Formats: sequence, C-alpha cells, structure tokens
Amino acid sequence: MENKVQNRAPSNSPITVHEMSKDSYSNFQSEVSLKYGFVGLKLDKLSLTADVTEKFYSDILLGNFVLYNNFGFSEPNLTRDGELSSYKGQFFNNSKENWYIEYTPITSIKMNKRPLKIEFTPSKVSKEHFCMVFQNLLPYMRNIAISTFHLAYDFERDLSALHVNWPKAMYRPIYKGMRLETMDFGAPKGNYHLTAYNKLKERIDSGDMNEIEIYMQFENLWRVEYKFYNEGNIRKELKNGLPFLVKIPVFIENFEGVAFNNLGVNEKIYLFALRNKPELFSEADKRTFAKYKKLAESISEVNLNVFFQNALDYTEIFNKEPCMVNFFEFVNSLLAGQFPKI
Repeated sequence: MENKVQNRAPSNSPITVHEMSKDSYSNFQSEVSLKYGFVGLKLDKLSLTADVTEKFYSDILLGNFVLYNNFGFSEPNLTRDGELSSYKGQFFNNSKENWYIEYTPITSIKMNKRPLKIEFTPSKVSKEHFCMVFQNLLPYMRNIAISTFHLAYDFERDLSALHVNWPKAMYRPIYKGMRLETMDFGAPKGNYHLTAYNKLKERIDSGDMNEIEIYMQFENLWRVEYKFYNEGNIRKELKNGLPFLVKIPVFIENFEGVAFNNLGVNEKIYLFALRNKPELFSEADKRTFAKYKKLAESISEVNLNVFFQNALDYTEIFNKEPCMVNFFEFVNSLLAGQFPKI
C-alpha cells in the first residue's frame, strides 16, 4: 500500500497537536497529525463467525472448553435429548474486557449460518488475552468470516462542522443544548454506517477515572467511526481494499469563509438544506445532486478521505502494550485461521 498521501486539501484550521512519543509515530502519522489533527486509527470492534471441528462440540460437553457469566461458569444449554443447543458467555472470568463467545449448532444449521461467533474490541483488549483466546480457539475454527468491524479515526479538532455527502440515507444529528455532539449517517439495516461524535465529551461523561485522566490531555477530540456489516459485503470490501472509505466524501465545511460568503442566497439555502436536511435531496435528479455536492466540497477546508485508506497501515490494537498493525494483514491472517503477526 502506498504510504505517502497525495493531493491533500490545504487547511487553515487551528490545530492543537497532542504531545506524543516520536518513537511511537511513523512519518505518516506525524505529518497528518500536524496537517489534519489526526491522532490515530483504532480497530474498535470485530465480530468473527466460523464453522468448527467436531472436537469443539465434544470439548464443551466434557468441560474442556468453558465460558463464564456474571455468576461464574456458564452452563451449556441442552435439549431434552441431551444434545447441545447453545453455549454462550465470556471467555474470561471477572474481566473488564468484552470477549463474547456464542456457539449455536442447532439454530445455525436451520438458518444455514456458521455456528460460532466471537465478538471483541481489538483496541480495548490486552495483547496477553488476545493471544490466549486465539491460541485456544483457532485450532477449532474453519471457514472463518467477518460479520462486523468498526474503524475509529480520532482527530484532535472540533468536527462539528463535518459534512458527509450521504444524501439518500438516514442522517441523525444529536445536540446537547446548542452544541452538536453526534452525527449518524446510514440506513439502520444497511451495510455501512458512519458516526462522527465528540469522543472527549463521551469519555468524560461515561469513562472510568483512568480514561478520563487520559482523555483530559486533549483540548478537542472527535471520532469518525466507520461501521461495516454483512459477511458478503465485508468480503467484497476487503478484496477491493475498502473502497467505501473514499466513496463517500467526508469533509469539514466553512460556512464563514470567503468561498461561502461569495455564493448567492439560493446557493447558500441549498447548501444549508444539504447539510441539515439531506433527505430533501432524495428525489432530486442526479445532475442537481452532483451540482450541490460539488458546491459543498468547494467551501470545505479539509477532505478527510485523502488518507483514510493510507491510515490502515497504522491501525492500533490492544489497550496495554498497544501495537500498530497493517489492517489487511491482521484480518486476513485471522480469516486464514492463522495467528497474526503482532
């Protein structure tokens, strides 16, 4: 993958650069942190599904593979005939990490789905626990697929003026008083979803004391989070290098700049409608939409799409001893049933 980012839009926005160890930053990260306020990319959620060997079934019944719930051991669910119908729970006992495992052999056969599901947040688990889980589970797993994953891009700047050219899908702004804190884009049951939100405010409101202390180092911190769904869609996206990351323009508008003030009244009204009521454009012809899409981009300061794909080379995983991995190498190793290079 080409690491050097080309054709970046110039930015005049004030940026507060977070003090970080130079040893932990590549030249790419240093450059985009200065120019765009980019802090880093985290693999924020990953759901895997898989077929399993017969030994997995028998090891559960023999008690050789155990899961936990809030009360200790999680008991396998059996049918009246003593057949294993499901087994669900956490991989570790008394752990803050969310390693959810679900095995549903009977239901999966009826629905023609893979019976094993593993769900966790790679950026919030420890390297030690990651190794333990997959050293234990990979020998059982076959025909592995990804059903969901989230990519979280963090920026040390206020992104409340962010605009996403997604006019025919659901857009839901969430305000706290007069301040915009969250923007949701995408149809509820669609293959893609994008959320931009005030990560600093969210962590201060709901994080533990350690998280609050870490996040209080930032003056601003917003997150742009891409959510990918559907195994077939994800397989196609991975094969083609995640083209969706550059398909939908994501940029920071400037409604106070010279470019906007030089527009006519009608053009300004259309841009405000595109920004706040994109559903009004759902019945517009392609020519009209293309015109105002181009106009919206013309008043933008920064086009964030220019490096979304390049940042995949520097995806952060683990909360203790964090590692930088190439996203594609990491997930493709898991899909092949191999332990990733970390």
